[in-house]
Amino acid sequence: MTLENYQQELRRAYVRGGPGAIISGGVWFAAALMAMYSSISDGFFLLFFAGMFIFPASKLVLKLFFQRAPESKSNPGGLIALETVFPMIGGLFAAWLLLPHRPDLVFSVSAIAVGTHYFGFRTAYGDWTYWVFGAALCIIGISSIVLTIPSANVVPFVVALVEIAFGVWLIVADRMAAISEGAT
Repeated sequence: MTLENYQQELRRAYVRGGPGAIISGGVWFAAALMAMYSSISDGFFLLFFAGMFIFPASKLVLKLFFQRAPESKSNPGGLIALETVFPMIGGLFAAWLLLPHRPDLVFSVSAIAVGTHYFGFRTAYGDWTYWVFGAALCIIGISSIVLTIPSANVVPFVVALVEIAFGVWLIVADRMAAISEGAT
C-alpha cells in the first residue's frame, strides 16, 4: 500500500475526520458550559474524560450516518493518528497540573495540546487542512496566555466553534471530492 493509497483510504473511511472534529467540538462546548456553571476543574475533567469517547463515538457516527467501512488492518495511517494521542495526553497532564496553581491557563494549555495532536493528521490523511486546524487551536491557546484572556470563559467556547467549523469544512470537502470522482 502506497502513502497515497493509505491516505485516500483513511479520508474515505473517516470522512476526512470531519465527524470526529465535530464531536470533539461538542465535547469542548460541554466543557465550556461546565466550567462556566460549575468550576474550571469540573469543566477540565469533563473535557478529559468525555474526550476518551470521541474516537468511539465518531466510529459509530461514521457507521450509522455515513455508512463508511473502516480502514483496512494493514493501513499504517491509523498508527500515525494514534501516535499523536500520547503527546496530547502529556499536554493535558500539564494542564491538569496547572489546576491548583493557574486554573486560568488550563483550557489554554489544553487547546495547545489538542492543536498539536492534529498536526500528525496531515500525514495520516494527506490533507494540509490539518496544519491550519492544528495551528488555529495552538494560536488560540498561546494568544490567550500571552494576551491574558480569561481562558475559562473564552477559550473552550472558541475551540468548540473552531473544531465544529473545521469538521463541517472537512465533511463538505469529502462530499466535493466524492462528486468530482463521480464526474470523472
